[in-house]
Amino acid sequence: MVADTVEERNVWTLVDCLPDRQPVKCHWVFAKKLDGRFKAHLVAKGFSQIYGENYDETFSLVTCFETIRLLLAYACQNDWEIESLDVKTAFLYGRLDEEIYMEQPEGFKVPSSSNKVYHLLCALYGLKQATLAWNKELHKSLLKLNFKHSKSDPGVYIYQDKSGIMLFIVYVDDGLLMLNSAKLLKKKKTAFLKVWEARNMGPVKEYLGFQITCNHVKCSMVLHQHPYVLKVLKHFQMENIKHVHTPLPAGYQPSIAPKDYNASSTVRQWYQSIIGSLLFVMLGTCLDITFAVIKMSQFMANPTEEHLQKALHIVKYLGSTPNLALHFSGASSLDCYSDSDWASDSETQCSTSSYSIFLGNDLVSWRSH
Repeated sequence: MVADTVEERNVWTLVDCLPDRQPVKCHWVFAKKLDGRFKAHLVAKGFSQIYGENYDETFSLVTCFETIRLLLAYACQNDWEIESLDVKTAFLYGRLDEEIYMEQPEGFKVPSSSNKVYHLLCALYGLKQATLAWNKELHKSLLKLNFKHSKSDPGVYIYQDKSGIMLFIVYVDDGLLMLNSAKLLKKKKTAFLKVWEARNMGPVKEYLGFQITCNHVKCSMVLHQHPYVLKVLKHFQMENIKHVHTPLPAGYQPSIAPKDYNASSTVRQWYQSIIGSLLFVMLGTCLDITFAVIKMSQFMANPTEEHLQKALHIVKYLGSTPNLALHFSGASSLDCYSDSDWASDSETQCSTSSYSIFLGNDLVSWRSH
């Protein structure tokens, strides 16, 4: 299946490698999706690429989580249709401007040309410029379909005609359609599927790891990341935990490690992995851990055993509150609340400020800093 897709897209051509070029290595990555599907990706080892030689720009624009929540809340309040699309092997569509050679993949070497390499014509997963190359192709395609690019968020495209209005949200290769017309949905989805080989996922149930449950009768929506939280608990071997009721112990003030202390590589790696996992949940739906995660993330460079235990305490809290979720419904007024303390950090004398923004009753943005 993978080999057939590569051949159909004309991703590469078999050539002799130039003497002054070092081919990029590759490997296979196998995964099982949340819906039970098995996927295999041929991934280039992009870390071996050389800046200025086989890559230059790498930055690819994506939609902000705040924008996604805001538009989901707006669509929910106005009873819009929300559907998702998944473009198959999206990165293989991106055309490369650079000259890149890659070794033949394991299990698919051409017996009569085992010393040759592949000259990549299209992007491959793992290349530093892969997301940028794909984004360029998608952008051109959406403009041809008469979508307008949002100036406020580069991951949002807007289409409007007499039959209605449609928003297309792009996050790398995941697309979300929001619109107020069933006729327009059928029309534009058909046009999109003629250009891209995509899986029509139907009414949205999951997007970027967010689980989404819509109730069109009540114009309400529930947004959570429970499967991801369970995955984090399992990864850190904390499925059977003693429940805690606060993200951090009441009154806890973390302190900087002593000057002569140097965290072991194991503690540092474990701590950074925990905080990284928590940041994704915090940015997505779990605003209640925001202060705790931001506070503990200040010690990533040199964490102590105490810091590690408190980071695990936040994980315990997530495991203790599996039923918490964002609930969207209500009027469309915009309200903002903010607060701050004064020099609460005993080490630096810095203050902590925070804000939360509501669209009606729906919390769409928050921050602790």
